[in-house]
Amino acid sequence: MFRFRARQQQQRGQTLTVMAAAVFLMVLMLMATSRMGEHARRQWYLQTVADNAAYSGATLMARQFNVSAVLNRALIANQVAVAQWVGLASWLMMAKQAVFNTALLMMWIPGVQGFMMALMRAMSRVDDVVDPIIEKLLLFHAAVIKAISLALVALEAAMIAETWLSIRAVIEKHDPELDWDAFQGGSMVPFPALWVSMTNTRSTRKRSDSNFFKQLVLRSRDPFTTSRSYRWLEIMNTKVVKAGGNELETLANGIWNWNAIDSVAVHLKVFHRDYIVAPIGWGARASYRRYWASRGHHTVYGDAFSLNKQVTDLAWASMKSYRVAIPSFHYLTLRNHKKYGANALVVGIRDKATGQVAHARAEVRFSRPLSLFPRGDRQFESDNLFNALWEPNLVPLSNVDKAAIAAKEWARNG
Repeated sequence: MFRFRARQQQQRGQTLTVMAAAVFLMVLMLMATSRMGEHARRQWYLQTVADNAAYSGATLMARQFNVSAVLNRALIANQVAVAQWVGLASWLMMAKQAVFNTALLMMWIPGVQGFMMALMRAMSRVDDVVDPIIEKLLLFHAAVIKAISLALVALEAAMIAETWLSIRAVIEKHDPELDWDAFQGGSMVPFPALWVSMTNTRSTRKRSDSNFFKQLVLRSRDPFTTSRSYRWLEIMNTKVVKAGGNELETLANGIWNWNAIDSVAVHLKVFHRDYIVAPIGWGARASYRRYWASRGHHTVYGDAFSLNKQVTDLAWASMKSYRVAIPSFHYLTLRNHKKYGANALVVGIRDKATGQVAHARAEVRFSRPLSLFPRGDRQFESDNLFNALWEPNLVPLSNVDKAAIAAKEWARNG
């Protein structure tokens, strides 16, 4: 019996030892699991901070491009507005001359003389009132164009600085103890070293830059400033032809000058040829000076020199100028540096306490889906700074990014 009890006590001691070892292992596993969970949660948190910071930076980068595009479009819109006011002044001058000429012809008709005199006085008052208003409007648009030009340059620098400060603010709101850095795509060049080279500041003082913007403005004109040529009336072999339009002169010192001409005449068709038998009215205005190089060309001013040659010559000879110069201005265009990663931002986050790191990459891209914003020519539109269609996009790290990050971590850790 004593042997049995000793053996039982020996078995109980062995079981206790095994249980203690098992409990110890379970505690170690729970501690390891807990540490692994804490590590995973911290890594997820750091990745969220990196994603938020990168997307915030890319949002401001896209906003900078969109603001630049809006201001570029505002420059075009104000130039077209100048053309509209000059064209309206020319058209009113033509209408006034047409009323005077018509009144002279109809004075002999009983009962019409009083009406025509009243109409002449009314047109004179309109001209006296509208002309000073148009001159002030031209001065206003000239000032607005200069202000937009200065704002483009100033806002570009301000928004680049704001992007960097925004990234820092996002990270500090999460955890002010975190270390961080921001790089361009490729994770080697610090932000915004390449971003500042994405845009090119151009000035109309340079002939090639002025001509480039001139073509954009000319293609953006409305029908009134492009061509005011059409037939007012046609009866058998007689027709009344209205001709006119606007032309733009760009001077070497960056000043822009709009001219406008309007004419209307009665044509008589004899043996398949048109002859002007009665000039009705003519008018011409210039914002700054006469655009001498445009005189006599058949395709300018809505084919006015071709349709109403003699009457348009009268209009040219009577051209008046407001002496308002549209000053030189700056605008922005886009450079193509995508291959260097200039359109991408990589944000790196480091936890000093745990040594954990996280990285995120965001890009800006131009997107014009034809289903939502169709073009008239149905063609694909490449990246540009004349339509505010830029948007941020959070994307995976590229292989170049990963290689650069690995190289920097290896250098940091020795």
